[in-house]
Amino acid sequence: MKNELKFALHTIKKNLASSAELRTSFLMNIFGMMINNVSFVIIWVFLIKTAGNIGGWTSADIFGLQGFVALIYGFVFSFGAGLKEMPRLVSSGIFDQFLLSPKSLLGRVATSSFSASAIGDLFFGVVCLGIYWSMIGASMEQIILTLVLCVFATLAFIGATVSIQAISFYFTDPDSVTRSLFELFFTPSLFHGGAFQGATRFVFTFLLPSLVIGTLPVEAVTNLSYQKVVLIGVLSVVWFVLSLWLFKKAVKRYESANFMTFGQ
Repeated sequence: MKNELKFALHTIKKNLASSAELRTSFLMNIFGMMINNVSFVIIWVFLIKTAGNIGGWTSADIFGLQGFVALIYGFVFSFGAGLKEMPRLVSSGIFDQFLLSPKSLLGRVATSSFSASAIGDLFFGVVCLGIYWSMIGASMEQIILTLVLCVFATLAFIGATVSIQAISFYFTDPDSVTRSLFELFFTPSLFHGGAFQGATRFVFTFLLPSLVIGTLPVEAVTNLSYQKVVLIGVLSVVWFVLSLWLFKKAVKRYESANFMTFGQ
């Protein structure tokens, strides 16, 4: 495990150094993404100013939501951008080279690519969480709780992403399928959390962990709800473990089917 972590960190460092060689492009990608993300906050804050609080959510909660989601998305897809590339790797046959590696298969795939724009998401998330803490007058307990929930939410995000990308091994042209499923999972996480009630909240909490990576953590921190913290923790671990099982099962499908239909 120690060697796997050391190898992953070495690969991430190498990818970062390679991407940063074109410094202007690297910085433009980062700042461009941060500016792009500001639009989400502006839209939802103005909606609250116009329509009033929805489901008890305030402008501060919007900053918290965007902070959680952007930070987690940026962290996972900056250093583990290879997860998004899995459909292409599988359909093109490049995935073969990862099977020959003695290192962790999923770890090698994840760290095989790097996204500079996702670094912008990561920084934007940190800024939004800082503003969120300031607006709610966060106590030390709430700050620590935020950091713990970031870990749980990251596990849930990785779990959902890997589960979706594992479907790549069951289709000859998986890109459109996995992209649509990922959008179905990720898009609700960006929406005003107070809008999800009843059946929609159940679906995007238990069937897809969309609200686990943003909405529920914000509600848990704002209201100091340890019941929600436990729920987030359980769902995150379940999705993470499930994703590892699904990925392992899917890879066996790749080995048996190989490219009998890919070359047609």
